[in-house]
Amino acid sequence: MSSVLCAHFDTPEGRWTLVSEFTTEDAANQFVPHIGQRLGGDDLSVGASVEPRPPTPPSSVSAKFNASSTLMVSGGLMFGDSAPVASGVKAHGLANRPTHVMMFQAEPESQSEPEALAKSKPHGKGLVTKSTSSFVARIITNENLARWIVDSRTTYILFNAPKCFNVVGMQPDNRGETLARLDMSLASPTCYDVNSGARLDVVMGFVRGNIVWYEPVSGKYARLNKNSGYVPSVMCVRWLPNSSTLFMVGMADGAVMVMDRTKDEFVVPPMPHSHAFACAETRPKTNPVSYWRVSNKPITSIEFSPDARHVAVTSEDGSLRIIDYMEESLCDVYESYFGGLTCCAWSKDQKYVVTGGKDDLITVWSYYDKTVVARGQGHKSWVRNVAFDSMHCGATYRFFSVGDDARLLVWDLSLSALHRPRVHTSRVAASPTNTGTHSRVPGQSREPTVHARMPKGSVAVLQPLVAEAIHDAPLCSLSLSQDLLVTACRKGVIKVWKRPTPYLS
Repeated sequence: MSSVLCAHFDTPEGRWTLVSEFTTEDAANQFVPHIGQRLGGDDLSVGASVEPRPPTPPSSVSAKFNASSTLMVSGGLMFGDSAPVASGVKAHGLANRPTHVMMFQAEPESQSEPEALAKSKPHGKGLVTKSTSSFVARIITNENLARWIVDSRTTYILFNAPKCFNVVGMQPDNRGETLARLDMSLASPTCYDVNSGARLDVVMGFVRGNIVWYEPVSGKYARLNKNSGYVPSVMCVRWLPNSSTLFMVGMADGAVMVMDRTKDEFVVPPMPHSHAFACAETRPKTNPVSYWRVSNKPITSIEFSPDARHVAVTSEDGSLRIIDYMEESLCDVYESYFGGLTCCAWSKDQKYVVTGGKDDLITVWSYYDKTVVARGQGHKSWVRNVAFDSMHCGATYRFFSVGDDARLLVWDLSLSALHRPRVHTSRVAASPTNTGTHSRVPGQSREPTVHARMPKGSVAVLQPLVAEAIHDAPLCSLSLSQDLLVTACRKGVIKVWKRPTPYLS
């Protein structure tokens, strides 16, 4: 891999520029460069090359942590009397990798509660709460968290790192700050999702099956399946659309559950271990609210459709499943070219679903036509994350992807510009032995359609618009907003990219 990484990449609209870069250790030590500054304090100039940074040495702050000290770190965030999570962990060690990074901006109309909190809460010092739990070690809250929340300029970057979960705030003219952090005693989060609004409700999943709800503003948290004995790893989690209490969880044993954060008791209903999609009978007063057997392989991603009725589920078994989650009915099953699928995303108008997988391919599926539209060739290793760009939805659709090849790929999908193969055949089959077969549940009116794998020569080939090496380690995830793009790699490096000027003007 080249020793020089790009600090920008070009699309027809203009140049995307690297404007900030930090590590999980920087966030733990409260150092987050402002937008327009790179690590080390040097301003980023357009067109500058980014040399891979050596491992970050322990800062003077982290070196001062000891068993009897309580320090005030710049920005008002206090850390307690034990060493921070990042202490002794090299920023560029693979153990310090974020597995998922998310970026969003608060909704202005939903800020009344934090605004009242900002006016009433004293801002003398940051808050560090030592937990008596054997699971959570400390709850750390920035003294100015509520004020950041009510500021419409705030962009939030959330990420999970070894034994902690972080919420970072960034603004164009301010240095970024770590707004909240939840430190774990032993476990590390594997996935999470945030339900943004008047509060920041976060649900997290862990390797040993723990599911935790966390609210950074109040500092409250709850383990929703404590001592349940159900220990498959939590692979992915998503809040249900338009719900403040319900969320969906994908498990390593192939199950998908709907959970209610307000329910304490957790009882896994009996379910036959089979290849069929089946729905178990659940108890009305306990979690899970719904429990489905989807696959015999780990669930890798779950994404809700824009109409808030369907959910796309990918699995290590190589299948994309479209489920009507309100009716608990499996609608369609699509097969990858080969190998497991790792991620998926919906277009804003719901016409397309894009998946990435272990076949190094990007596959575009037509939701309404129920067929493969194109396969994207460009990645040199497994694809880890895909995301549609909401600024391009119409005649041309744009989406981004990252993978283990440490590269960012940008794709433009235009049906009129696709190279059509000479022979295009669409085969649809329903096999009783396929992983997409379905056990009937009350009220279901039809069997799912299982779409057989499309031959290579019968599917149009899509080439990337941009292919750039932007990190020096395998990329884990990316997130897009109207202004920015954020990427994260296994070395714990997080980079923030600014959109070209035409978008912002």
